[in-house]
Amino acid sequence: MADNFSGLGLSDAATEAARAAGFDAPTPLQAAAIQLLRRGSNVLLHASSGAGVTAAFGLPLLDRLAESSGAADAADDGPRALVLAPTLERAQAVASALAKLAAGTKVAVRATAPGWRTSDAVVLVTTPERALLDVQSSALKLGSVQTLVVLQVSDIFTLGAGEALGTLATLVPREAQRVVTSREIGGAVDRFIEAQAKRPLVVPPRAADPKPATSTPAAGQIGYLVVTEAEKADTLARLLVGADEALVHARTEARAEQVERELATRGIMYRGGPRVAVRSFISHAGTSARIVSYDVPFAADDLRRLHETGGTVLVTVAELPHLQRIAADAAFTLKHRRARDLDESALAGFRATVREALDVEDLHAQMLVLEPLLEEHSANEVAAALSALLRRRAPPAAAPSTAATGAPPKEAAAGEFTRLFISIGARDNIRPGDLVGAITGEAGIKGDQVGRVDIRDSFSVVEVMTGVAEKVIRALNGTTMRGRSLRVDFDRKVGGGSAERGREGGRESGRGGPRPRPGRS
Repeated sequence: MADNFSGLGLSDAATEAARAAGFDAPTPLQAAAIQLLRRGSNVLLHASSGAGVTAAFGLPLLDRLAESSGAADAADDGPRALVLAPTLERAQAVASALAKLAAGTKVAVRATAPGWRTSDAVVLVTTPERALLDVQSSALKLGSVQTLVVLQVSDIFTLGAGEALGTLATLVPREAQRVVTSREIGGAVDRFIEAQAKRPLVVPPRAADPKPATSTPAAGQIGYLVVTEAEKADTLARLLVGADEALVHARTEARAEQVERELATRGIMYRGGPRVAVRSFISHAGTSARIVSYDVPFAADDLRRLHETGGTVLVTVAELPHLQRIAADAAFTLKHRRARDLDESALAGFRATVREALDVEDLHAQMLVLEPLLEEHSANEVAAALSALLRRRAPPAAAPSTAATGAPPKEAAAGEFTRLFISIGARDNIRPGDLVGAITGEAGIKGDQVGRVDIRDSFSVVEVMTGVAEKVIRALNGTTMRGRSLRVDFDRKVGGGSAERGREGGRESGRGGPRPRPGRS
C-alpha cells in the first residue's frame, strides 16, 4: 500500500492539493481506490464518511478533469461530472470539500443550492430529486457527463429517492464512469449497481467465499459521543475535566495543532494543570491516561491501536456508520455515552418506546434529515420538538405494569388488525408457516391472533391483532431467522394499522368490510 499520494499515480498538483487539505498520507480506502478510479474504472466504495471517501473519489476525478483537454471549461451541454448526495446539506458539504481539492485548477465545483452559481459547473453536486427536476425543466443537461458519482446510495433509497436516482442513471451516457459509495450493500443497492454500474470493482473487495460468522472475543469497550463539528472542542474540554493525564488523538498534524490551540484558550494546557498531549493518528497510544479521539480513526487497525485501553471517540452523524463498522472489525463494543433519567412518571411508556427505537431502528438516514437542524439548534431542542410533535399525534400510554405479573396486555376491540413489516422475504426461502410459527413461539400469542401473511421479495407484511402488535415487535426484533437478524416494525406504508388497507398495489383491494380474519395464508 502506498504511503504517500505521489505513489498513487496522481499529478503533483493533486498530491499538493491532498496535503493542503490536511491529508498527511492516504487512508487505506484512498490507497486502494485512487489508482482504480484514476484509470476510469467503475468502482463501488463500501465505506462511509470518516474513511476518507470524498478524497478517495475526488482526487482522481479532479485530476482527470484537470488534464483533459477542454474538460476544465464550462460547456453548454452541462457538467463533466455529476455527484449525487442523499440530502442538499450533504451536497453542499461535499461540494465545499471538493472545491478545496480543486483549488489551483480550472475545474469549477458547484452545488445546486442557494448561494451557488451553477452555470459554469464542471463538477455539479446535487440530490437525485433536484437533478431530475432540473433535467425535466432543461436547466441541466447530462450529455457531457463523463463520471457519475452516487454517494451513500443506501441512504438515498432509505430517504425515498431511489426512483429519481434510477431515472437519472439511465439518462447519463452509458460510457460514463460510475462510482458508487454505500455504507451497506445488498438488496436495492446491489440491484441498482447491477443495472447501472456494469460490474464495478469493489473496494475493499468482497470475500469470494464468505466464511461463516464465528464468535470473536470482545477486545474491549469504547465510548462515543455524537456531536457536530462545531461542538467538538467544547465536548472535548468537558471530557478532560477531572483528568490528571489525557491523550487526545487528531486526524492530522495540522488538526492536532488546531486542537491544542482550542484547549489552550480554555486554560486546559497550562503548566501545573492536567498533563494533556495532543497527537496525530500516527502516534501510538501506549498509555493509561484518559484517551479521546477528536476524529474518528480511518481504519480498524488504527482504532485498535489507539484505543487498546478504552477511551472515547467524538463522531459526527455522517461518520457514525464508519465508526460502527471499524469497531466491529476490531472486535470492540461501542457504548453510546448519554444520560438517562429514571422513569418514575406517566411518560415512562413514551420514553420506553423511544429507547426501543434507538436500539432497533436504522437511524443514520434520519440523522441526515436532521443534520441541518442540529447545526441551528442543540440536540436537546431538536429532540424536544420531535417529542412534542409525536405526543401531539399519539399520546403515549402509561408504562406497562404487567411485566412483573406476566399478565397479557389488554387487547384492542375484537377484529382490529395491524400490519407489521418483517425484514425477511421470499429470497430467504421463507414460507407463511415459518413466520406464523416464529411469531406465536417468540411472542407467546395464539395462532388466531395472526391474520394475513404477505411475503414479498425481500420483506414480508404480516397482520396481527392490534392489541398484541407491540408485543410481537419487541419479541421478534433482533432474533435470527434463516441466518438473518430480523427488524420488525409497524408497516409505515399503510399507516401502521388496518384503517388504510387495500392501498398497496391492489393486492388487498376488493376485500371490503371488517378486517378481522383469523385465517392465515
